Amino acid sequence: MRRIPGLVLLSLLSGCYLFSDEPKARKQPGDASKPGPAQAETLADEPPATPEDAVGDCPAFLTGVEAKPRTIASSCGPIRVRGQYRVDGGSLTLEPGVELRFEQGAVLEVGKDRPGVLTVAGTVEQPVRFVADYVGDEASWRGVRLYAQARGSTLTHVEIVRAGTETDAGLWIATEEVSIEGLKLTRAAGLALEVASEQGPSMLATTLSGTGVVAKLSPSAAAQLLDLTLEPTALVAITSGKIDTTMEWPALRYRIEGLIRIEGDADRRADLSVAAGASLHFTSQARIVVGGFGPGSLSASASPPGEPPGGAIQLRAAEDTRPGSWSGIHVQDQGELILRNVELAHGGSRDEGVVIAEGSARVTIEGCVFRDNLVGLELRGATAVVEGFTANEFINTPVALRTTPTLLAGIGADNRYDELAQIEVSRGKIEADATWIHHAAPIVIHGDLFVDKGATLTVAPGNRLGFEPGVVLGVGYYERASLDMRGTAQAPIVLAPTEGGRWGGVVLGTHARETRFEHVQIHATTNAAGVELRDAAEATLVNVDCTNCAHATVTWGCASKVGNIAVTASAGTPTAMSAPSPCN
Repeated sequence: MRRIPGLVLLSLLSGCYLFSDEPKARKQPGDASKPGPAQAETLADEPPATPEDAVGDCPAFLTGVEAKPRTIASSCGPIRVRGQYRVDGGSLTLEPGVELRFEQGAVLEVGKDRPGVLTVAGTVEQPVRFVADYVGDEASWRGVRLYAQARGSTLTHVEIVRAGTETDAGLWIATEEVSIEGLKLTRAAGLALEVASEQGPSMLATTLSGTGVVAKLSPSAAAQLLDLTLEPTALVAITSGKIDTTMEWPALRYRIEGLIRIEGDADRRADLSVAAGASLHFTSQARIVVGGFGPGSLSASASPPGEPPGGAIQLRAAEDTRPGSWSGIHVQDQGELILRNVELAHGGSRDEGVVIAEGSARVTIEGCVFRDNLVGLELRGATAVVEGFTANEFINTPVALRTTPTLLAGIGADNRYDELAQIEVSRGKIEADATWIHHAAPIVIHGDLFVDKGATLTVAPGNRLGFEPGVVLGVGYYERASLDMRGTAQAPIVLAPTEGGRWGGVVLGTHARETRFEHVQIHATTNAAGVELRDAAEATLVNVDCTNCAHATVTWGCASKVGNIAVTASAGTPTAMSAPSPCN
């Protein structure tokens, strides 16, 4: 038998490594599958590659680990990528016009175990192309993966075609220090783009084809999608995460898939603005929390319908369009929310507001449409600040507002309510002057309401107040206080129980002063009278009537001062005026 020279044997062994379909690099879950029938069919008529092809400037194909600098020019013609090709410890530079053809199951990985740099230097006229190199539409190559150590990589005017699998994005990025411009991802098997880094790289003039979810990013990375072109029904998925600086989401269709927190720290406020024309589609578990553990704000402002520059903003459910299909926006103690001409739909899960404000939250909501929510705006506590709430419309939202007695005074005029809407007010105290302007929706009081500590509650003409069974409206029990209810003949103020019940009526304590009722209609009280003056209470009543009240329209104590004109008792009320027992 003829002996093989040692040098030749060494060369053959090296060739076996360079061109193996299964490189010796460490595998990760979901690494390249074996070539399929389509690949074998494509390669059948070509001679096997030689070692000399691989080590030259124009290799026949790329595979294994690239640990040295390599530059490929367009003059090389199409270059094949086989199996797992990894740039680790080296670099790969692709000049204008280069085309890499990926065999079935092939993948390009950069910076996985060691630093690596991918430089794609395409131009508008001569883009670099990454394409599939096999027959058939169903199979695909596994895509391009830029790991954390791919810092300094650049992708300029590159087209990536038919990349990715059902679980792997066509382009997967886990490093923030990447520059991308003029990227086109077309015909991806699943996701076209996934950014796993928290901040994400800057991406200019990117085009993603496909319908449904075509990209997945963190909340901060979404702000880097500048000049992104999508098909009309495509969405960008945003995962759970935190925004801790100032940024804007461009005018895209987003699918919000988790909890997003907007909060800075003691030295820096976090601010997220949503551009006009954007729409946010929330899954059932998604919500946005603003200003929880640090200062933060969320703002979304569009032009009124029909006015330039247009671009409506929607916040709505992703799939289920029934009321309560997503949680909503929760503005906490250090948060601020500004919404202008925004539509909020399908929110209020767990019977909460699609917008909740609590603590010292600040809220401005103007010209917005609340459509198909369980609850519209929910205000909790007494320290939240409603800086503006006007010209909003409530459609098929049974509880338009849920608020405390004090914060109802911050609700402005010109809000429009359909026949289903009502305003819910929780039990509480009014301890500073407050005015409830006229609301076209009924106001339902869910617990005893007290006015005290020098405060005056003023209720505008035309308001309809509904009280749950047994509830009392009390004034001046412990300190001086006043109640001013001045309706008109055309717009009386109505005080009545919720459907099918009776309530306790108005009770004026000994410190009630300058209280006045005009054109007030009272219904179905259970206590001593519709209006009861105790001890030294003072009140003036003009054109006050009580229907179906258990005892009287008005009663008073020996030390009380009551002035009355045209106080009447309608059906079911025994008497209009019930004088006290003989006083000493």
